[in-house]
Amino acid sequence: DLLLAFPSATHHLSEALIKERLSGRSKSPLLVFDFSNDIRNLSKINKISDLYVYTPDDIQKVVRHNISERKGAATTVSKLIEQEIDAFYRWHGSSERYSFAGIIGASPQMQRVFEMISRIAQTDITVLIDGESGTGKELVAKAIHTLSNRAERPFFVINCGAIPDNLLESELFGHTKGAFTGAANAKEGMFEAAHKSTLFLDEIGELPPQLQVKLLRALQDGEIKRVGSNETVRVDVRVLAATNKDLAKMVETGDFRSDLFYRLNVIQMTLPPLRQRADDVTLLARHFMDKFSKKLRKDVIGFALETVEMLRKYSWPGNVRELENAVERAVALAVGSRVLPHDLPPHVLNSAQPQNGHIAEDDHLTLKEVERRHILETMEATDWNQEIASKRLGIGRTTLWRKLKEYNMIDSDEDI
Repeated sequence: DLLLAFPSATHHLSEALIKERLSGRSKSPLLVFDFSNDIRNLSKINKISDLYVYTPDDIQKVVRHNISERKGAATTVSKLIEQEIDAFYRWHGSSERYSFAGIIGASPQMQRVFEMISRIAQTDITVLIDGESGTGKELVAKAIHTLSNRAERPFFVINCGAIPDNLLESELFGHTKGAFTGAANAKEGMFEAAHKSTLFLDEIGELPPQLQVKLLRALQDGEIKRVGSNETVRVDVRVLAATNKDLAKMVETGDFRSDLFYRLNVIQMTLPPLRQRADDVTLLARHFMDKFSKKLRKDVIGFALETVEMLRKYSWPGNVRELENAVERAVALAVGSRVLPHDLPPHVLNSAQPQNGHIAEDDHLTLKEVERRHILETMEATDWNQEIASKRLGIGRTTLWRKLKEYNMIDSDEDI
């Protein structure tokens, strides 16, 4: 407990009064606010309790100190809030905002892919991932594994099209000692290594017919046999497969077993080519630019407007993999802080450039297109920092935000 005393000219502190108030609370300290400057009897009171005396000057000092502290705190809080706002805007304009388990994509097509990954990751269901080369099939498989209940175990990958047929069976199912020439020791295959984990079979369409039967048994029964052995080994493996071929047509032509196809095709995920999600091109390019700027120790922070236009116009037949390689080359060759058109690979430059040598026909641009280009160029030049960009453009941050939404440079559903 704490005892407060406010003596005045007509009401003095007395030893009897203090003893009465401290009855049963002998250890309580006494705070005296002595506005009368009358400190009589305080020496006696000090023997009864811990005594603290505050004069009017002391009170004013405390108030002034408190006001100063509050102002300092308010200033600190304001700075922290401003830093948080700036951090939010930097995040909002970065590729990290659209990152899902290591995959970058803001387009509706990729958002549907992300949703599907989330829904199936926790199951042990077999998944067939199809799509053109370079669309990120292995990344999707890795994301499924990462979000699954098998994530604590390593993720195993084997490319069925990169290993000779005579060695592929051993790689998948293992072999015993002396099973074939050169088999000096027994070896476990991918299925045994991936027990209780996930095995990704890339280019499954390249699997030879004789191995399709063994794979089907492994999927259906959870059993394998090593090459050269009759002993059955039980395995618990989740299989994810990928192909850039039309397996349904291969079934029709007899090049792929129908029973294996249906066993693999429990859930089918089709990844869209990059040309069908143009909005992701700039996002991915910025992601790769940041990646290679750090890796190559360059100070590249953005793309020139003409470079962005070229990246968006090119069809990217090699998809994300081709874009990544192109950006790596461009960052390596960039001299200043921004990637210029001539830093791009020649085939990208030539494909995106009209015959008259101009990036675009500028003589008949609408006012909105001129504004859109100017805003985009400013955003790229400021590394998508909306506070700096709004100052350069001479408009408020709210106005810039509205313009970015109007020109689909940010998610139209986002609010400021």
